[in-house]
Amino acid sequence: MQGTAGEGVTWSSRAAFILAAIGSAVGLGNLWRFPYVAGESGGGAFVLFYVICVLLIGLPILIAELFIGRRGGLSAVGSVVKIAKAEGRSPLWSIQSWLGMIGAFIILTFYSVIAGWVLAYVVMIGGDLIGAVASDGLGGLTAGAFAGQTDEQVRAKLVELLNNPTRMIIYHALFMALTVAIVARGVQGGIEAAVTILMPTFFVLLVVLLVYAVVTGDRAQGFDFLLGVRLGNTELADGTVRSGLLSGIQDGSVISAALGQAFFSIGLGSSLMATYGAYMRADQDLPRSARLIAIADTGVGIIAGLAIFPIVFAMGLAAGAGPTLMFQTLPLAFHGMPGGGVFGVLFFLLAFFAAITSSIALLETSTKWVDEQSKSDNRWKSAGVIAIVVFGIGVLNALSQVPTTGIDGADQSSFWNTWQPAGHVPIFEGMVLLDFLSATTDIILPLSGLVASVFAGWIVSTSTAREAIGFKSEVWFARWRFLIRWVCPAGIFLVVFYATIWAPYILPALAGNG
Repeated sequence: MQGTAGEGVTWSSRAAFILAAIGSAVGLGNLWRFPYVAGESGGGAFVLFYVICVLLIGLPILIAELFIGRRGGLSAVGSVVKIAKAEGRSPLWSIQSWLGMIGAFIILTFYSVIAGWVLAYVVMIGGDLIGAVASDGLGGLTAGAFAGQTDEQVRAKLVELLNNPTRMIIYHALFMALTVAIVARGVQGGIEAAVTILMPTFFVLLVVLLVYAVVTGDRAQGFDFLLGVRLGNTELADGTVRSGLLSGIQDGSVISAALGQAFFSIGLGSSLMATYGAYMRADQDLPRSARLIAIADTGVGIIAGLAIFPIVFAMGLAAGAGPTLMFQTLPLAFHGMPGGGVFGVLFFLLAFFAAITSSIALLETSTKWVDEQSKSDNRWKSAGVIAIVVFGIGVLNALSQVPTTGIDGADQSSFWNTWQPAGHVPIFEGMVLLDFLSATTDIILPLSGLVASVFAGWIVSTSTAREAIGFKSEVWFARWRFLIRWVCPAGIFLVVFYATIWAPYILPALAGNG
């Protein structure tokens, strides 16, 4: 059924829904965030905890959000209100979807800025590659990224970009304009049409890059770092500490990072899946679809790591480079590798495709709700108004990333790159606007997931849940019911408590008393 806004609009096929849902889940969380968090958290132990979090917490909540969306058939907020009323419960349970929708909105304000950086690197490496081909013919294709430049100049590319707020804002604007153009065209004409082209291309590029990493990179060290699990901590030659299984369990930081990554990557707690679930057909196998989405998202993150770390280790670079891994360490690696110019462009195109498929889902979450409230089919207006607000906040996020000291040593301090919105709070200490908003969503998404698990497990009746989900086996329904009722709320609560209370407040107090 074709359509743009109201009830009754569905995906044209099961495959279209799967591609759209995977596209919403697979994004910069897989290509940018997963590798650097894995690198900071020591590799294999983090990956093991991440997979456990996806299986025991992520997948049950994903099923819950999809069935809430399909059962309600409205925006994420509207669906929860509709189901709550049908169960004789308070519509205030929609606080879960409100948290998710606000979280999705906040994410888009800084996600689009970082996606703009990705677009800038596509242009920079691509332009350099065209220049190499123009001067050396086909031989230019074998050159590394930024051929003819020094390592210092390659490292400086990100610094130069951050020191040019106008340039950042232009790329941010281009990315948001493309996102609006897709969302405004509706479910089938816009979102579905985009993902059916972008996602297959994404997977082809991912495989190509993995093969390149295996052939040219240090696959033994890279694979061992990401997949090998040690009981105790070990230190690599570059100074990166690999957290062991025992230390990960004891201090909780690795488990906390793993759960946060699961929520950010799959899009849990952000109302994305409830929104996309509203367009699902009644005859689609919901549990199977959820499994495919979770497996694809987890697989992309791990494959991305397997493609990135062999390249990083082959060049003797640090695996624990943090958020700059994608924008400084990888370009430097591509700079020193044969064919690095071509594969550098392919990598950042891959990241761009991932970013755009996620951003349209983030924007659709709010757009569907606005359409619902205005009872309008003018999605250009709904998506455009939201995007203007997102763009405005994104501009401030971009300004917050401008270094306080310029390349020439001049003072560039301003309100936006020195303001710390909640600097007096230990967990937000030292964070400017973009970093603060990112850290805030690390709290909002799990809290939304916590409320979603309670709503799906305790508020929605057993008979309604059984009918809405459509498990083919009562045993599997009972397992999901147990996980969503007990494991998900307890696991999320403990991890959120650790990250927001125990680590920033209690541990320092205990250390001080010790």
